[in-house]
Amino acid sequence: MIAVFLCFCVSLLDLNPSEIEHLIKAGLEHAYVEGFDSARFYFEEVVREQPLNPTGYFFCAALIQLKMMDECRLDEEKMYYEMMRKTVRLAEDILSEEDDRWARFYLANSYIYQAVYKGWRKDYFETFKLGIKGGRMMQELVREDSLFFDAYLAAGTFEYFWARASRYLPFLNIGGGDVQSALRKLHLAADKSRYSGPTARNSLAFIYGEEGEYEKAAAIVESLRAEYPASKTFLWSEADLEFKRRDYRSAADLYEDLYQRYDALANKNYANLAQCRLYVGKCLAELGEKDGARAHLKEVIRFKEHSGRYPQIKEYMREAYTLLNRLL
Repeated sequence: MIAVFLCFCVSLLDLNPSEIEHLIKAGLEHAYVEGFDSARFYFEEVVREQPLNPTGYFFCAALIQLKMMDECRLDEEKMYYEMMRKTVRLAEDILSEEDDRWARFYLANSYIYQAVYKGWRKDYFETFKLGIKGGRMMQELVREDSLFFDAYLAAGTFEYFWARASRYLPFLNIGGGDVQSALRKLHLAADKSRYSGPTARNSLAFIYGEEGEYEKAAAIVESLRAEYPASKTFLWSEADLEFKRRDYRSAADLYEDLYQRYDALANKNYANLAQCRLYVGKCLAELGEKDGARAHLKEVIRFKEHSGRYPQIKEYMREAYTLLNRLL
């Protein structure tokens, strides 16, 4: 009887009442500027208010993922997977009772976000498998409901990477996809979604940069930076775009800004500090400023003492040594 009652409660659960939507949007505003503790408070409040709703668990997991990737540490990986498993289980519980599209959205997103995380961990087989699973689920949602604008972010991103698969996964002989269709979906997500707007805009900036449409990318990044000047995430996007379009002076200044922001933190992220120094060194080398480039690249190597905790530093050191040899 209790199990039947719980299933009945789940089947009647509104996954996006106004009070839940308000909490999610408040949490996201903090997440965009790496205010992880404040964002977590709001997402955990969603869990407290609706413990049978996968929404809060998904956003808690997504926040932990963002935090681990920003800080280049795996301290909360166990909790991350626990939150993702909870998201999947609760979404599947709802779907066993009714075809709720938001439940399908969170189920698909759990696979997509894990695909991104596995890629960051260099487990490319799992990235490919989970990305296809979640991406196709999102595409199905869009086909069934053309007004489900939050699904357009993942559907459009999946369509773009499928179209450009040979660029990112050259060992796979696959094709298909439509870049222009992917861009249209991302623009809809940016303009009309409940929760995906800034993330969709950041994805658009990345894609326009990849496609060589630098002015479009720059306009989007500039608008994000104006709205969220404290965000390191969007500052990375601007720095990477300037590097990509070979404006090395601007890129060097932006990477230096990032370095100063990370260096000002009480708990320093030495991987990101090393990465910033590496890219300033690369920029100065491209500008022909060999002495400045060598000084920054040698700083990268001095971060070796932190490479046990931050293994990414070893990769940055290898790049620094290679470039230093070319500058001799």
